[in-house]
Amino acid sequence: MTVQRMATELGHAIPPEGPHTVTVHTPTWDTGIALINADQAVMQKITSSYPRIIPFGHAQTLCLAVHQKLALPATYGCHIFTDPHVFSVTQEHAFSHHRKEPRLLPADMIFKVVDIAGVYLYCVGFPMAKTQGFIGVWQNFGTGVSTRLAEHLLTQVDTLVEVPFDLAGNPTATYLPETAAHQALRERIAGLLNYAPIAPQKAVAPGDIYLYPSGMAAIYGMHRAIMQVRKGPMIGLGAIFVSTYLLIYEVPDGFKHFGACDAQSGVMDKLDAYLQSEAEAGRKVSYIFVEFPSNPLLVSVDLKRLRSLADQYNIIVAIDITIGSFCNVDVLPVADVVVSSLTKSFSGYADVMGGSVILNPSSRSYPALKKVYQATFHNEYFAGDAEKMLANSADYLGRSTILNRNAAAITDLLQAHVGKVGSPVLKVLYPSVCDTAANYAAFMRPATAEFTPGYGCLLSIDFTTLAAARAFYDNLQVNKGPHLGAHRTLAFNYNSTLGTDPEEVQYQAGYGLRREQVRISPGLEEVSELIEVFEDALKFAVAALQEGET
Repeated sequence: MTVQRMATELGHAIPPEGPHTVTVHTPTWDTGIALINADQAVMQKITSSYPRIIPFGHAQTLCLAVHQKLALPATYGCHIFTDPHVFSVTQEHAFSHHRKEPRLLPADMIFKVVDIAGVYLYCVGFPMAKTQGFIGVWQNFGTGVSTRLAEHLLTQVDTLVEVPFDLAGNPTATYLPETAAHQALRERIAGLLNYAPIAPQKAVAPGDIYLYPSGMAAIYGMHRAIMQVRKGPMIGLGAIFVSTYLLIYEVPDGFKHFGACDAQSGVMDKLDAYLQSEAEAGRKVSYIFVEFPSNPLLVSVDLKRLRSLADQYNIIVAIDITIGSFCNVDVLPVADVVVSSLTKSFSGYADVMGGSVILNPSSRSYPALKKVYQATFHNEYFAGDAEKMLANSADYLGRSTILNRNAAAITDLLQAHVGKVGSPVLKVLYPSVCDTAANYAAFMRPATAEFTPGYGCLLSIDFTTLAAARAFYDNLQVNKGPHLGAHRTLAFNYNSTLGTDPEEVQYQAGYGLRREQVRISPGLEEVSELIEVFEDALKFAVAALQEGET
């Protein structure tokens, strides 16, 4: 049987395409890189996008409307945020020594607060020629207006008035109203966190769960709260999602990254030595951040040893379980704070964004963190997004069963090629076959009559050569682009989009982020269909490998 060619066109979303879809199809290796580099030949074909990469659709239209009403210079861009702290964040980011030329200057920036129908928005104007110096604020902090909020406000944009403010302080905020959907979402997440725990623990209450407009906004909010409880440098363990890495890499108090976290790395001994040296020097580490498992390497850190070290040195542990997901793993015996992007498998249909922060009531840091959240947290999650997230997540457990099954089936198929003579597959990266599999298994929830946990919806493939990886990717008949946990399978040459700085490329490759790697997020298709598609793509990788050897 001939594998059908992918029908999705460059720049479009996973079907069904709509005004709030968050995926963008990049059918070839080169178009994936071009997207991240904002190549105009590709950008002109985009009808949908991951909202944090660029504002699109209703969000872009609202930005343009506000730009016009504020009479900003024609050479300026304008992005709009829901977070009143964004002005100070923009200044810290845009004027940082980390920015490269063309570097933004204070005189370049325009800050405005507007009121549209009682909703305050925070507008940042910047020279379009210096977009690269600013765009990280939109991409890494995650508090830009959502497409649904923008759609709602566009119907009332004629009510726009400017609001006076003092740039020296945080502007006055109105924040967004909460609805029954917000409470129902918190209750659903609390139920998942408390269901089939791996050890006795205090139950998470809905009030311990804080909702954000995106996963990155949740991480940013968590970071800001922790820094009010315990200042100091922070530590990142293992591969960390690129936007998260870029956000925490630049924290003023310093950042220490331990990239290699596989079983052979000795990372916990290295971490112990580092913490001891910091303690002897009189320096306090603020918190340790880890993804469990990591994106895209699927390494599972030794959480038991991590908790022991955190207790010894009185450090907060923050764990991102986006990849493991609520239903598969229980990290509450270790984590002081749990974060997750709800945009991924929790939503499952790639048409709404959201994020969550969970404070663990069993943590000794809970009273201090709870006090900060009670004093500072305000809702920025639009009701329309909360309602859609609630509807999408109703079949979360059923979808997760299929995602786990499909990811495991593709892993088994590819794993059978590892070590074979002439095989283009060097290694399969999935929690069940990584050398840290025991670390993951130690935190898997027990099976129940309702759900059997698995190893998640993400895997990666290491190819022996770049040519083989490209041939596989370009001929793999699935949707491509930067997202995971959707209803249809997605592939992305993730590592090749992380930049081209030789030192950074070498550093990343040193702990596993090889350019010869392809990331796969299986969807809800039938196993037989996926096996056929992947076997077909492997033939092209074999041919490319053989051609390179002749």
